[in-house]
Amino acid sequence: MADFKICASRKKILTSNENILVEGGPGSGKTTMALLKAKRVVESENIAKQQKVLFLSFARATITRIEEQAKNYLPNEIKKSIEINTYHGFCWSIVKTHGYLLYHHRKFKLVTPPNLAALVAEVPKQEQQNKKLSMLRQEGFLCFDLFAETTYEIFKRSDKILRLTANAYPFIIVDEFQDTDRFEWEIIKLLGKYSRIMALADLEQRIYDFRGASVTRIPEFVSHFKVEKIDLGKENNRSNGTDIAIFGDDLLTGANIGKKYTFVSVEKYPFYTGKMSRISLKNAIFRSIARLKRSNPKGDWSIAILVKTKSDTLSISTYLTSEGIAHEVIIDPAGPSLAALIISTLLEPLENSLEANVNKITGRIIAHIRGRKGDRPNQADLKLAKFLEDFLIHRKANSHKRKLLVSEIENLIKTRQQLNLTGIPEDDWLSVRRLFQESTSDCLKNIYEDARYLKLLRRGTLLSQKLSERWRNYGNYTGASISVDEALTQEHFSMSSRVFRGIFVMNIHKSKGKEFDEVVIWEEYKKPIVYNGDISEGRRLLRVAITRARSFSTFLTPKSEPCILV
Repeated sequence: MADFKICASRKKILTSNENILVEGGPGSGKTTMALLKAKRVVESENIAKQQKVLFLSFARATITRIEEQAKNYLPNEIKKSIEINTYHGFCWSIVKTHGYLLYHHRKFKLVTPPNLAALVAEVPKQEQQNKKLSMLRQEGFLCFDLFAETTYEIFKRSDKILRLTANAYPFIIVDEFQDTDRFEWEIIKLLGKYSRIMALADLEQRIYDFRGASVTRIPEFVSHFKVEKIDLGKENNRSNGTDIAIFGDDLLTGANIGKKYTFVSVEKYPFYTGKMSRISLKNAIFRSIARLKRSNPKGDWSIAILVKTKSDTLSISTYLTSEGIAHEVIIDPAGPSLAALIISTLLEPLENSLEANVNKITGRIIAHIRGRKGDRPNQADLKLAKFLEDFLIHRKANSHKRKLLVSEIENLIKTRQQLNLTGIPEDDWLSVRRLFQESTSDCLKNIYEDARYLKLLRRGTLLSQKLSERWRNYGNYTGASISVDEALTQEHFSMSSRVFRGIFVMNIHKSKGKEFDEVVIWEEYKKPIVYNGDISEGRRLLRVAITRARSFSTFLTPKSEPCILV
């Protein structure tokens, strides 16, 4: 097992028999100390066979990192007594077992975020919560962002269920506590009546205010549980021997201005037009690859290219593809998931009637238009979706552009009828996906583009096996869309370990909880990290991005309008 120095503060964590709040910056050892504390609890507090220490975190990527660290610090016998889970996974285990006590539904139909986005696209923002609650009460449709609220209601109304859960988890570790929303915090307070709580937090990594995180959460924990804070300070166990963590901390106060840091490069790139506009990014990536190949010639390395928005993620990915730079994209699943449902529906046997096929596929296309941008569809998208809905009723298209779209949908279905599927899911999927590639209508081309980022259908995956099974049973892909919908739902709960190797493109929020050998942060021209003058949020965001790196961080900002933080 790995060695880890136990200083006075860390010893205090290990020996405490009370609720604990552990603070510290990126790489300060909070996770490692939590694992060692879990080990101490299992070994010395007579944890029963049916009991476990519960380690809660937000993202599956963070779960993977924690599991990797656990291999270094915990014997296998101890790991059996520790459950590492996401908030969603934990809450779903409570809701699916006890949710019927709140509502008359014996089973719930899970609504994935992409499907939810399509369902509430035209509902005013302030009314969407009521819409979601109405779907739950009346139809048993449960969306993911009601998991915590529903779990809270179960615990609040049934002390027996609360006690049973607390007894199963007598010690609970709450990772990224500063990012908990109102209902997640209420759950922790209730469980804390009977279980001991250890919260890990860093207020300056709070970048999820938009989902309900609050600057008051940490002092609320201290006040409610009457705990003493243990601060691991600015210790750096992630990027030892570099100034990466120091630069990140200095960003918070502006102390970085004018200073030099080792293994941190701030570069102001010149403005070019056309394909040359991102040549500085390409050069920075090649420098990163060269450094990593020298230090690790076996290729066991990772680079993250971090941008601010989803649209930047996709445009950077398109650029890298055009330059022949192999990479993987990590984005919100809305567009790819809804595109997958369209392709899987086209894999299924078609109806005899062209009109029936048009109705079915157009319905899927409408959902994709409404939901592909998550909860932010624009008016043009909503108008197009409304036109298609009206077309299904009245069969009328007034403008040339609208008539062309309808014609393309019909022709696409006719072409699909001529396809000879092979029974090899991966090949047949690509054949159907290509039908959208040559479309002239943007909404059909978007389906192709979004489907490119779907990673569920690889040889040997569960979805591939399910589709192969359907072909063996029926001689066709009857029910393919059901298999895809189930696979997308399972993906939200998947705890399979993900090891990052190679080059990855994502926005900064997606990088939270992840670690890479090198990080390249690209600030797109006219899309500054500091937006609407919110310097504090910009500082926290850039600090999170910079400190994802273990060995080197590069920040590229436009020379003509450089980031005000550097």
